[in-house]
Amino acid sequence: MTNLTHQLLIINDPGQLELIRVVSRVAASQNVTVAIVGGFIRDSLLGCPARDLDLAVKGDAKLFAGELAAQLGATVFALDPDAGMYRLTLQDRVFDQIDVGAYAGTLTDDLLRRDFTADALAVPVNTAKLANNQLTVLDPTGGLGDLAKRELRAVAPGVFESDPARLLRSIRLAAESGFKIVPATEQLIAENAHLASEVAGERTREDLVKLFSLPSAGPVIEYLDRLGLLTAIFPELEPSRGVDQPIEHNWDVLGHQIRTVAALDWVLRRGDWLYAPAEAQAIIPFDDDVAAYFAASINGGASRLALTRLGALIHDIAKPETKTLAPSGRVRFYGHADRGAETAAGMLTRLRFSQKEIKFVTAMIEAHMRPTQMSPDSSGPTPKAVYRFLRDTGEAATATLYLSLADHLAARGPTLVLDNFREHVTIVAYVLAERTRQREKTPKRLIDGNELQLRFNLKPGPDMGRILETVAEAQATGEVNNKEEALALTRRLIEEYRRAQ
Repeated sequence: MTNLTHQLLIINDPGQLELIRVVSRVAASQNVTVAIVGGFIRDSLLGCPARDLDLAVKGDAKLFAGELAAQLGATVFALDPDAGMYRLTLQDRVFDQIDVGAYAGTLTDDLLRRDFTADALAVPVNTAKLANNQLTVLDPTGGLGDLAKRELRAVAPGVFESDPARLLRSIRLAAESGFKIVPATEQLIAENAHLASEVAGERTREDLVKLFSLPSAGPVIEYLDRLGLLTAIFPELEPSRGVDQPIEHNWDVLGHQIRTVAALDWVLRRGDWLYAPAEAQAIIPFDDDVAAYFAASINGGASRLALTRLGALIHDIAKPETKTLAPSGRVRFYGHADRGAETAAGMLTRLRFSQKEIKFVTAMIEAHMRPTQMSPDSSGPTPKAVYRFLRDTGEAATATLYLSLADHLAARGPTLVLDNFREHVTIVAYVLAERTRQREKTPKRLIDGNELQLRFNLKPGPDMGRILETVAEAQATGEVNNKEEALALTRRLIEEYRRAQ
């Protein structure tokens, strides 16, 4: 690691150095002052990979960004043309993107308007000693010292009021880099936490996805709640605080949901859980295929891991509004899964998650209790019950199964009964195995809509859809094994529908 008390940054990557030389040449050709600022300097000094470059321009940022894009073969678009902010996206380069922003006054003035001292660093590139790979670091706020101590400190008391998006960003930066937020900045965050609700959904979503993508997310969620940010971002969670649950639950509704994230991390081998023995984790099915499933993204957006953690945090969000007292005196939450899915859809729409991401999370919430409800008795789930669970949850099926295990752990806490948990794991393992069997059993449907029209003169519509689904289910569960049996079942179904009319 570079000596952080020395105000020189040495660039050892030839590709980065050459690109910075291009920046310097464009700046000289346009006679403007350009400086590298923020994250690239911080990450490079810490020895961390840096894939983004931020440039501050004293001059026409649009003109500079356009010429730089032409030199690099990049595409450029306006992030905020009124503020003079532009982004270049690159392919097959040492950087994924370059952000260009105009500044007024001096470069020091610009740094003093930034959020944290570790980011209030600049390297003027048009006067840098590029010949010997050395860049002089401008540090007006003591950021180099804070980097050396791995501390995150606000540049000024008003940083969160001027841009409330910095509230969540502070937690994300600290978690990603392993920094500690200093007490004075923690207090500022707590005092201004309510402002997080004013941030545009797109910006909040970006930081949330990064937080939920960390190697371990449980401690971060607890930290958000301690600082008052969790329910400022998710106000729908606040009614869960202090809501009592049945005796088998160790925590109130909000505490349970927060701890479900930590339990999920443990189930997925990503964190600690103090309330279960190692043998409980050892029996949970987990292999490279499961790991790859959670690592994959939803349509190029957030990963399944990030979305499953999000689902874990809000899976019981409708419990407060569905809480009732049964005649026996027992607390019940009838319909909370369905209602919770509706609430979650509204929340995630507000935060600008995509429709596919929302569908994934809401499918989990709606079905999070079904894995243990598929067994009518000790014989376990039927193939038909598994088929319908898989049909209803779709891409979220595996996530729902693992969420159900985390839900179990976070409900019982220190009162976990290992034999009961083992039964739950057995159900999950059976569903996973039965899914594989059903997929192998039904590589192709035995009949389709065209055949129903030709053979039975059945017109497209709800009846046709129900017949096709019933036959597909019978094929998956082994009740129908060939085309003749599928056609016989179709005849019986058509007769039943006609008699019912």
